[in-house]
Amino acid sequence: MSNSNRGFMSERRQRFGDWRARRPFLGGSLLLLGSVFMAYVAISYGKDLILVGSSTAFLGLVSSSLVFLTGVFALTKPEFSTMIGYVGGALSIISLMGTLGGLFIGMLLGLIGSNLCIAWESDEVEETNPFDWGPNADSDESDDDGVSGLVSKWR
Repeated sequence: MSNSNRGFMSERRQRFGDWRARRPFLGGSLLLLGSVFMAYVAISYGKDLILVGSSTAFLGLVSSSLVFLTGVFALTKPEFSTMIGYVGGALSIISLMGTLGGLFIGMLLGLIGSNLCIAWESDEVEETNPFDWGPNADSDESDDDGVSGLVSKWR
């Protein structure tokens, strides 16, 4: 490899490392991997279960796709990682009914990933409050009747 390629690859690794440091990378990746196991079991055994008349294959596909989305959201919206972790853990447990949690492997990977998302903290991510919007978002003034905080922002 030439020196220019080494510098380019080093720069790309550095940018990826900086990107990874600002989000729950391992938790989101484990949620994604767990959803793949859940979807594989739902797809491979779904044709057998549909003949019986069971809707568990459909529930397995829905829960695995929702766990996949929580993994994607954990990687793209790290400021909501705690809430995403709770939702991912609940959906991983729900997948137990649909596809036996991806033969328990997908459920365990989803639960570990959701716990890592819940426990993740970083000072580099600025917290965004979804309630800070509207014309009075930047002012901390109270209304005339003394009501302040969230209630005043909804009036």
